[in-house]
Amino acid sequence: MKIWWFGNLLLFFVVIPLVLWLLARTLNAILDIQAHARNILENVVTLTGKLDEVPELLADTDEVVKQVAAGALRYATRADKVAELH
Repeated sequence: MKIWWFGNLLLFFVVIPLVLWLLARTLNAILDIQAHARNILENVVTLTGKLDEVPELLADTDEVVKQVAAGALRYATRADKVAELH
């Protein structure tokens, strides 16, 4: 009979508090993950609204690259002619 009392005391004072503590930690982690997921979703929605400008910006970048390439080609051609003269 004393073993039953000892087992009951162990259950009530060790096992159940341990289970409740682990459950509380798990629930806190779940709530934290949920808050982070909500924050990520809000930021993704904001980010997708800013992506509408990307095709125009890429077109501008392509134009600038073409201009720079043409200027570099002119510079290289003239530098080659100057090198031939010396």
